Amino acid sequence: MATLQSHSQDPNFWVFLCFGQSNMAGQAPIEKQDLKVSDRFLSMATTDGGDGRVLGTWRKAVPPLCRYDAHLGPADYFGRTLLEVVPENVRIGIVSVAVEGCPITFFDKDRNAPIIAMEEQDWMNDILNQYGRDPYQRLLSMAKTAAKDGVIKGILLHQGETDAYGFEWCKTVRKIYCDLQQELRFEPTAVPLLVGEVVRGEYGGICGEANMTINDIANHYPNTYVVSSEGCLPCEDYLHFSGDGYRRLGRHYALRYLEITNPELADACRKKLNMDL
Repeated sequence: MATLQSHSQDPNFWVFLCFGQSNMAGQAPIEKQDLKVSDRFLSMATTDGGDGRVLGTWRKAVPPLCRYDAHLGPADYFGRTLLEVVPENVRIGIVSVAVEGCPITFFDKDRNAPIIAMEEQDWMNDILNQYGRDPYQRLLSMAKTAAKDGVIKGILLHQGETDAYGFEWCKTVRKIYCDLQQELRFEPTAVPLLVGEVVRGEYGGICGEANMTINDIANHYPNTYVVSSEGCLPCEDYLHFSGDGYRRLGRHYALRYLEITNPELADACRKKLNMDL
């Protein structure tokens, strides 16, 4: 299969696509500890923003990564954790598009237009407007831009609180992954899909039942892996994670990615984080 190539493409610049709803956008306050970011950790602006970010350009991955009006999320500590164990010549790039409260169909290119056109909530329309009212197309176009500079190495999904309560959700997630694979022309075996659990029911998670469906998806499709939210505690709404919960969830995503792609680095990561997962 042909892949997107560029003469300036750096094989040591690992790009990860992130999409989903509010927990991927991030809902926790950004603290002082979150502002210290390596020069090797970059984020592509998928919107323009009041903080100076410019659509389609790389910036140092200082949170928020998703949009200028988002907060701390799992992608922040996913990238930081990888940088602790990968070779020093590797850079990490995040391309994130997330719409709070959205159904998975917002990212289905063949069904999203009429669904989005019917949206009546002003706050969600404000977010959709930032993405040109087509989250899938914005993710795709920014992924193509990012692939000129680096290599797409994985896709992270955190979505499900709205509608991950049956196999139709699994089928739609798989379709979105296949659509991205066909349009970006990457080898599917080289680009795993990592799907994160929502806040667990045993922690009071009000959407914890969705984890049954989320955990089932890996039983049906190749290159699809579930990321545990064990130990990732919620904030007071029991829908979103706390700041420490997002930090831990991001580390879980990183460790799961390494378990899939490089068991030796996964061992080093596990020892460094003192995690037994």
